[in-house]
Amino acid sequence: MYFEFIRNVFLKKLVLTLLTLLCLISFGFISYHLLRSNLYVLNNERSLQTLVKRKVYVGNDQSTGKQFSQNFKQKNLAKTNAHARKVFAYLDKNYHYSLRWSFDSNLNNGDSVSIDTVNSNFFKFYLLHIAAGRSFNSADYKSSSYYIPVLVGANVVKSQPLGSKFTAVNSSSGKKEYYQVVGVLQQNANVPSVYLLDNQNYLNNTIIRPLRRADKMNLTAAQLLAAAQDLIIFDSSRTELNKLTSKFNQGDFFKIRFISVEKNISDFYDSYRGTAIMFAIFSLAIMVIAVLIIVWNTWNCLSEEQSEIALRISLGMRQKDVLSAVIIYQLLIDILAIVPVLLYAGSYSKMLADSSVGSSSQIVLNGLLPRAETASLLISFVLMLLITVLAIALVAAHFNGKTLALRMGDE
Repeated sequence: MYFEFIRNVFLKKLVLTLLTLLCLISFGFISYHLLRSNLYVLNNERSLQTLVKRKVYVGNDQSTGKQFSQNFKQKNLAKTNAHARKVFAYLDKNYHYSLRWSFDSNLNNGDSVSIDTVNSNFFKFYLLHIAAGRSFNSADYKSSSYYIPVLVGANVVKSQPLGSKFTAVNSSSGKKEYYQVVGVLQQNANVPSVYLLDNQNYLNNTIIRPLRRADKMNLTAAQLLAAAQDLIIFDSSRTELNKLTSKFNQGDFFKIRFISVEKNISDFYDSYRGTAIMFAIFSLAIMVIAVLIIVWNTWNCLSEEQSEIALRISLGMRQKDVLSAVIIYQLLIDILAIVPVLLYAGSYSKMLADSSVGSSSQIVLNGLLPRAETASLLISFVLMLLITVLAIALVAAHFNGKTLALRMGDE
C-alpha cells in the first residue's frame, strides 16, 4: 500500500525528487569529511594531553634549503656531523628529552618500512600498546649486543614474527644492522603530530629500535635534523631552552625553534577553525536547500493528489498512513543519498590499506571501514535522517490537519 501511494503521489515529480537526492548526497559527502576530520583532531588532541600536562616544548625545524644544501655538501659533511655530535652531547648531558628519528628503508624481501630510533623517554609521552611480546626495558638502551631488540608494526610482523632475527640496512646511518623482534605493536598504532592534528602517522610498517650508546657516539647531522622536528624538551625553563636553541643554530648549521605544545595546538586551531566553519556553513546551506525542496515538493504532491487521498481515506486508509508513507518515502531517499558516500568511504579506506600509500599512511583494515570513518558516516546519516524526516513529517501532519476538499458524496 505504501509503495503504491509513493509511486502515485511523489514519483510523478521525478525531477524534484532527483534534485533532493543530489542535495542530500552533497550534504553527505561534506558532512562526512568534516566529521571525520574533527574526530581525528579530537582523538589526536586527547593523545597529546600527556605533553600538555607536562608543559613540554617541541622542536620545529625551520632550516632553509640553502642551509641544507650548503651543510650537506660532501666537502662540508664532516664539519656538519661534528657540529651535530657536539649539539647532541650538550642536549644529552643537560636536558630531559624525548627523541625519535625516522628513515624509510627496505627489508630483504623488498617490503618498504620505516626504521624509527627512539630514546627511553619516548614512551612516556606516546603510549603505544603492545599486542604481543614486550616493550623496551632500560637494559635495551644500554646494551651493545650484536642483535638490536626491536618492536615491529602489524604489517612487519607478517614477515618478521615475534622472536625472529633479521637484518636490514638502516638508511639513517647507511649501515647493515641485526635485529631481534621482542614486541609487536597493536594494529594501527600511531604517533600523533603536534602540528597537524587531523593527520595520522601509523606505525603498521614501522620497526622501532632503541637509541643506544653506540648510536649517540656516532650520531650524524641527518639523524639530529630528523630528530629536531618534534624533539620534546621537558622540565626546562625558557632560559634553558634559549641556550639549547643557540647551540643548535650556532654557526648557521641549523635553524631550530622550540614551541610549547599548547602554542602548536592553538596555532593549528587558528588555521583549522576557519576551514571547518566554512565547510559547516556550506553543508548547512545545502541542507537548507534540500529541506526547502522537500517541503515544497511534499506539499504540492499531497495537494495535487488531494482527491485521490480523500478517496483512499474513504475506502479505509487512515490519515496516519499518509504520514507513514511520506516518512518511508523520505527514508528511502536518505538511504539512496548515503550509498555513494558509503562506497566512497569504503574505497578510500581500501586504498589506505594498500601498500602504495606509503609506510606511515597505511592502515590495517579489519572490516569495511575503520572506526572513525564508521562513526563519521553514521553521524552524517543520522543528521540527514533526523532533519529531513522531521521536515517531511511536519508537512504531512499539517496536511492531515486540513479538511479534505473531496468526499465520497461529492463525486
